[in-house]
Parts: sequence; C-alpha cells; structure tokens
Amino acid sequence: MAITYIKTPVKYVKMEHYVENKANLAYSTPESACFDICAAISEPITVKGGERFAVPTAIKTAPESPLWFRINSRSGLAFKNGMIAIGGIIDSDYRGEWKVIMLNTNNNDGKNDYIIHPGDKIAQVELPFPYRAEFIEVSEDDFDKLATDRGAGGFGSSGR
Repeated sequence: MAITYIKTPVKYVKMEHYVENKANLAYSTPESACFDICAAISEPITVKGGERFAVPTAIKTAPESPLWFRINSRSGLAFKNGMIAIGGIIDSDYRGEWKVIMLNTNNNDGKNDYIIHPGDKIAQVELPFPYRAEFIEVSEDDFDKLATDRGAGGFGSSGR
C-alpha cells in the first residue's frame, strides 16, 4: 500500500552559523517519515557520559499552523553510541533557533564520551502524519513578517 503524504510548506531561515550538509532538512528516502537535522557548531563538542548538550542547528522555521515538529532520536546513533535526542516538540508558533538536546546515556567512566562534529546529523524530525514538510527558504526580512506572540521564547519560556 502506498502512503499518500500531504505536502505542507515550511518557511525557514538559515542563520549566520549554519553548517552546510546536504542531509539537513532532507528526507533520506521517498518513504522516510522524518527529515534529518544537523549540528551547527564551529568545532567538535564532547558530550561525556550522563551529560546533555543543547546542539544549535542555525535553523528557524515557520510552519503552517497548527502543525508542529517532533524531535526524535536517530536509531543508529542511539544504538551504537548511546546518544539520544530529548525534549521533543517544536510548536508552530516558535520562531527562534532550533536546538536539539542531546543526552549521552552512557556511564561517565571516561570511555563513552561522544564527539559531535560540525554538520553531523543529530536527530530526525517528523510532522504529524500524514504531513510532510516542503521547505521554502526565505530571507530574514520575510521571516520577520511571520512573527508570533511567542516569538523566540523556548526551553521553559511558557512557565513551569
């Protein structure tokens, strides 16, 4: 049975510290449920066992409301290295930079540090089924016209 996806426009901006990777904001295969998101860091970051790090992506988005994005771990990264993405949802009204919270689930014994390199695929992202993102890059000026009341407030900005 073939899956019929509904393409939905997602306007986005690449920030100044964006790191080019052709896999970024791309579906790996025509049937992939998720698209990849990559690290926008200028130098490698070491995440020790038990530690977490908010990895910048240098991406800001404006999806059609009321759609949201769910951040998911990459199965290979989780299985092979114990690195999982936590923190989950990016709301449709959020206009700040995406940051993916990565957790090294290994013991802090010095043997299981994980190094995130610039441009590494760090997570996979889904829209609610059956939607599929169709990315449209816009200028910073055009993106600013898509402002919301929430704006760039993230990570606990809506209260406890």
